[in-house]
Amino acid sequence: MDYKELIDYDARKLLDLFLLLASADGKEKLEIFSRKLSINAKTILRYIKKIKLLIKRFQLEAELSISRKSINYYYLKKSSDYYVEIFLTRFLCELPEIIFLKAIIDDTTIQTKEFSERLSISESSLRRRIKKIDLWLSKSGLSLRRGSYQLVGDEVQIRAFILHFYWLVYRGTIGSFLSSEIESSDKLTETIIHFFQIKINDLQKLSFSRMIQIALWRENNGHQIRQKSEWSPYLKESAIFSNFVQTIVKEDFAKKIPLSEFAYLYLMIQANFLPYYGASMQAFIIEEHFLKKTTCYLNTLIATTRFRQIFWEKRIEHSKASVISFLSFHLLYELVSDLSFDRNRSVNKLQEMYPKFLKRIHTCVDELIVEIPIYKKVKRELLVHRYFTILSTLTSPVYNEKKIVICLMTDFSIEKEYELGKRITAFFQYKYNLVVIYARTSSTIGYATLILTTTYHQNLFHQCERPVMLIDIEFCEKQFFQLEKYLKKVIS
Repeated sequence: MDYKELIDYDARKLLDLFLLLASADGKEKLEIFSRKLSINAKTILRYIKKIKLLIKRFQLEAELSISRKSINYYYLKKSSDYYVEIFLTRFLCELPEIIFLKAIIDDTTIQTKEFSERLSISESSLRRRIKKIDLWLSKSGLSLRRGSYQLVGDEVQIRAFILHFYWLVYRGTIGSFLSSEIESSDKLTETIIHFFQIKINDLQKLSFSRMIQIALWRENNGHQIRQKSEWSPYLKESAIFSNFVQTIVKEDFAKKIPLSEFAYLYLMIQANFLPYYGASMQAFIIEEHFLKKTTCYLNTLIATTRFRQIFWEKRIEHSKASVISFLSFHLLYELVSDLSFDRNRSVNKLQEMYPKFLKRIHTCVDELIVEIPIYKKVKRELLVHRYFTILSTLTSPVYNEKKIVICLMTDFSIEKEYELGKRITAFFQYKYNLVVIYARTSSTIGYATLILTTTYHQNLFHQCERPVMLIDIEFCEKQFFQLEKYLKKVIS
C-alpha cells in the first residue's frame, strides 16, 4: 500500500524532499532536486525552511541539520540514520490522515466536528480526506462504515493492514500505538518460536511479536476471527496443529482464546515464517501438505510444473528451501487476498535489468492466473516479484540475457590476471551474463565484446573494432563502476 497516495500534495513533496536530502552527499544541485520532484527551486527552498522548523520542533537539532557545501548544494547532515527514522515517524504521526487512521484502528468514536477541531482543519476538509481514505482502503478490500467510520472488512485483512500501518508509521518504535497486550504477546511469541524451532533475527522477532499482539488485542476488543471452511484441510486431523494448541493453552492467559484464533495464528505464522522453521518441523509440515493435498500444495505443484516448462533448458531442480518458499507464499495468498502490504523492489526495475528472464515469468504468471482462482484477487506485480525472488535462488536471472565477453589483454603476471578475471566475474555475476577470457592468441580478441588493457599499443588502437578500456594496475572500486558504464553502452 502506497501511503503517498493518501497524504496531501505539500506533505508528499516535503516527505520526498527530506528523503532526497537524507540520501544526498552534498554533490547534487538544487536543480536536480527540482527536476526529481517536478517543482521549482523556490518551492524547494520553502520546503527546506519547513524541514528546518520541523527538526527544531521535534528537538532533533543536535542530530539533524540541513547543510550545504556551496551555493545550491544541499544535504541532510545526520549523526545517525536512526534519527532520520525518528523524524519520519514524528512527521507522519502529525498528518491528519495518519491521525484519523490510528483513531479508527483504535476503535475511537469519531464525531466530525470535534475531530476536525482536534486536527485544526474544517469539517469539509475532514470529510474530503475521509472520502479519500475510504477510496484508498477499498483497493485492499477494506472500507469505512458510514457514520461511525468503523473499519470494515475481512478480519484477517484488517490485521494485516494494522501490522503494515505500524511498521510504516512507527517504524518498529514503541509508542502510544500497540501499547496493550505486550506481556502476553511476548510470552506467546517465545512459546511459539520454541514450538516451531524458529530461527529469526531481532527485527523479524519484533514483527512476529506484533502480529501476535494485534491478534490478542483485536480478539479482546471483540473482533474475533471467523474460521473459514477453506482452512479445514490444514487443521482437520493435523497432529502438528493439535500439539500447537495443547502447547499454547498451558499459558493461563491463553485458556480463554477461541479455537479460531489458534487456527489463525497457526496458519498466518506458517505463511509468513515457514522458511525459518526448524528442519524437522519443515519436513513434518511438507508431509502434511502432501498427504492432505492442501490447496497451497496443489497450487505449488501447478506453479513448479509451469516454471519447469517455461525454463525447460535449465532443468530447474527445486530444493527443499524453494518448495517451502512456494508453499508459504501460496498459503499467504489464500489467507490475505491482497498483498500490496509487501515491500518489494520495482518490477519495472527488474524488467530493465533482466528483460528476458522477466518475460518468461510474465508468460508463466499469465497461465497461472487462468489456472489458479485465488490469483485473480492478487496484483500481478506482486506475483511476478515473488516468483522472481524464488526462481533467482534456483537459477541466475542473467543466464538468458545478452552474453558479454570481456577480454583481458594486460602485462600483468598470469596469476594477477586470473585474480582480476575472478573479481570482475564476481562483481557482475547478478547484473550481466558475463564471461572473462584472456588474450592468449590474436584470434581470441575476435570473441570479445569489450577489451580491458593496461597499455594502448598502436595495433590495438588502429586495428581492433571492439571498445577498449584502459585500466590501472590496482583496478580499484572506482574502475568497476567505470567498467559498468562501458557495459551499459555495449548492451544498448
